[in-house]
This record gives sequence, C-alpha cells and structure tokens, in this order.
Amino acid sequence: MRERITTVYGVLALLWAALVVLQVFFAGLGIFGAASYDTHKAFGNGLQGLTALLLLLAIAGPRTGRDIGMAAGLFILVTIQIGLVSTRDDAPGLAALHPVLALFAMGLAVHMGLHVLRPRRPVPAAT
Repeated sequence: MRERITTVYGVLALLWAALVVLQVFFAGLGIFGAASYDTHKAFGNGLQGLTALLLLLAIAGPRTGRDIGMAAGLFILVTIQIGLVSTRDDAPGLAALHPVLALFAMGLAVHMGLHVLRPRRPVPAAT
C-alpha cells in the first residue's frame, strides 16, 4: 500500500509541475486581454490545494525526511507566492517575484516526482 502511495505522490508531483505550464497560459490570457485573471486565480487556488495533498501523501507514502521536507517546502513556497500578489500596489518589485517563485516551485515538483519514480536499487541480501 505504501509503495502505491509513493507512486501516486511522484506522479501527482509531476502532474502538478505540468499544470504550472497551464497556469502560465492562463496568466498570459489575462495579460494579453483575451480573458480576465479569474481563471488564473481560481486555478492557482486549486494548485495550492494539490500541494497540501502532496504533503499528506509524502507523510503517508515515502515517509522520508527528504520527501516530507520537499513537500512542505513546496506548500510554503506556493503559499508565499500567492501572498506576494497582494503586494502588487505597495511593493511591485516584491510582487514581481510571483512568477519567479513559480519557476522554483515547478522545478521542485519535478525533482519530487523524478526522485520517487526512479527505480530503486535492490537491497543486498544478508550474508
């Protein structure tokens, strides 16, 4: 069971990273006037929910300090990223870190997924 949870954790982390590309597309629609930012905001909230799920899966599945730390780091990073939007009027330079943190978050999610999905080395038998 734990092995399956670990696999779901890795696949979901990679899916999360792929969904960031879609999120950037939604931001582009807002920037270039094809749509409002409402889709970008709503989708971002959904991505935030997925980071919480990834954290829970890291605790239930891999259970290593590394995996739990990366999932917690992703959750914190995305939470800070979302919070930066509110500084747009008062501190635009700080708010400009919003898309930069998205790149870091995407890289972390890819690392989380690839790390878990790599084939494990067989454990040597006791002699």
